[in-house]
Amino acid sequence: MLALGMTLLFSCRDESLNPIPGWEPGVHALAVFASVPEGAAGSSNKANFTNNAVNFPRTGQDASKIDFKIRWVSLDNKLKVNRVEVLVEMSESYTDPDGNPRTANLGKKLAKTINPAAGNRQWSTFSITPDEVYNLFKDATVKYNRVNDVRVFENPANPRPAGARLKTTDRFTITWRLYTENGLRFDTWNPDSICGDPTPVSEANSNCSLSWTVR
Repeated sequence: MLALGMTLLFSCRDESLNPIPGWEPGVHALAVFASVPEGAAGSSNKANFTNNAVNFPRTGQDASKIDFKIRWVSLDNKLKVNRVEVLVEMSESYTDPDGNPRTANLGKKLAKTINPAAGNRQWSTFSITPDEVYNLFKDATVKYNRVNDVRVFENPANPRPAGARLKTTDRFTITWRLYTENGLRFDTWNPDSICGDPTPVSEANSNCSLSWTVR
C-alpha cells in the first residue's frame, strides 16, 4: 500500500508548479593587479588580487597608471563572454563640522569596455590612470558642511596636494559586468562562494571587486 501511495503521489506531480528553479549556466571573473611589488601585502599566492597590493603614488601621478588583468570563467563551458564593462567606484574620507570621520561615496562610473579574449580563462589587460579617475569624477560634489554642494576636487577646506589630483583619503574600487553572446548579463554574484572565494589559486578562482588607494 505504501509503495502504491508513493507511486500515485509522484506520478501526479506537475513539475511546472515546482517553486524551485532549475540550475542555469553562469559566468564569473577574476581581476588582478598585473604586477605586484615584491613583499606586497597578502599571501604569496594571492597577492595579485589582494586589495591595495598596488596603489597610485602620492606624487608623479601624471605619469602613473595601474595595470590590471581580467579573465572570465565558465565552469561548464556553456556560455561565452563577448563584452566586459569595468566600473570604477570612488569614495573620499573627510571630517564633518562636528569632528566626526565621514566617508562620501562619489558613485560608480563606467571606465572601460573590453572585448575580452575569446577563450575561457584567457587574460585580457587594461590600465587605469589617475587622470582617467579624475575625469570620471571631476563633477562630483559633496555637502561637507551638510548644506552646500562643493566639488570634491575644488574643496578649499581640504585642498588637494600640489601637483596631484588624488590623495591618500581617496579609495577606488573596480567591479565588472559580463555580457554573453546569447544576450545574458552578469553583474551580481554570491558573496560567499564567488566574491569571497576561499579556495587555493586555481583556474577557477574568482572575485567581485578589487580596491586600491593613494600611497
